[in-house]
Amino acid sequence: MPVKPYNIQQSKALLDRSDELIVRGCQGHKRSHDMLELGYPVFTQRAAGARFWDVDGNEYLDYLMGFGPILLGYNDPVINAAVQAQMEEGTIYSTAHPKELEVAEMLIDLIPAVEMLGFLIGGSAATSAAVRLARAYTGRDKVIRSGYHGWHDWSRTEDEGAPSVIAPLTIEAPYGDLDALEDIFKQNDNEVACVIMETIRDSGPPEGFLQGCVDMAHQYGALCIFDEVKVGFRVAYGGAGEYYGVTPDLTAFAKACANGYPGSFIGGRKDILGSPQCQSSWMAATFHCDLPSLVAIETVVKEVKRRDGIAYQWKIGNRLIEGINAACEEGGLGYRLTGTGPMPTPVMEEEDKDRCIAMLQGCLARGYYLHPMHPMFLTLSHTEQDIEDTITAVQESIADLE
Repeated sequence: MPVKPYNIQQSKALLDRSDELIVRGCQGHKRSHDMLELGYPVFTQRAAGARFWDVDGNEYLDYLMGFGPILLGYNDPVINAAVQAQMEEGTIYSTAHPKELEVAEMLIDLIPAVEMLGFLIGGSAATSAAVRLARAYTGRDKVIRSGYHGWHDWSRTEDEGAPSVIAPLTIEAPYGDLDALEDIFKQNDNEVACVIMETIRDSGPPEGFLQGCVDMAHQYGALCIFDEVKVGFRVAYGGAGEYYGVTPDLTAFAKACANGYPGSFIGGRKDILGSPQCQSSWMAATFHCDLPSLVAIETVVKEVKRRDGIAYQWKIGNRLIEGINAACEEGGLGYRLTGTGPMPTPVMEEEDKDRCIAMLQGCLARGYYLHPMHPMFLTLSHTEQDIEDTITAVQESIADLE
């Protein structure tokens, strides 16, 4: 028998108020209206571990985890204690702080592709900084992109408010297609500063694709940037570059590295980042190197190492993929999880989409938040029992469809 959906009237009321007060494009969760129509809550009151409670008091086991920043768990006590200790001494100063050097050295030792780095705030800033540095280093203007790289003009040239004059400088390339990438390079020879590639999308990169991106960029005098914003500290500390053994010129990191704090960083070859062109590029902002973010990054690394967190994400993620896919296959449902264990991506057969959504709504009514389209994220706070209970919820929700 189908489970009765949760009451989410308070979420709806708050969204109505939000429409009158807040610019929708500034909201991190700007698809709230679409999600509400599907029966998903759109306002959260609190969260802890792998769970959150919405403003109507409903509890959910979360597989979106803030769209990826949460790695240890929401409201993690170890992170809280470390950040609180720093806050008692201050969060930002008029001068630099030694913690910047300590965290930089730790990350350089940790991530093979990082020989020098810079701290920023947010994933959009990290990818934009990497692109600016590539332009500074090469003296070229055009960028080949593939994936979501943030909200800045260079990345979203077709958005309202983005100047039309910049659109010709950014060229979209299909993911996983080296022939198409080379065609773009040939058509824009001696003009391309870099290719920036979101490293893992959908089921992941075809064999040799990421190395091919690096080699092709170099062949045409450009740099290769890996966008590891979603992937870093999940499949490996250094993201897909480290996992697949490919070294890009520059890499952008954010999200999971700071467990919910906004810190991000870019890293790469020292001969590039230490060059006069890059050293002269102005990217300063008041909150770059904020101490809560730096302490959070430091604590995340220590905790993931201590708890063998990379391997654990793979273990429970692979089990989630295996269990849900088996349940859907057995139940004749056109829904699957693809991609890597730490970051599974949902795929629905278009002709079975309504039944797939109904299954997810059934999971939601049982307290399991499985986003219908966005990649999922595993954390160290998801237990093995959580995974088994989620698979059971999927099985029960499929049975409700009959």
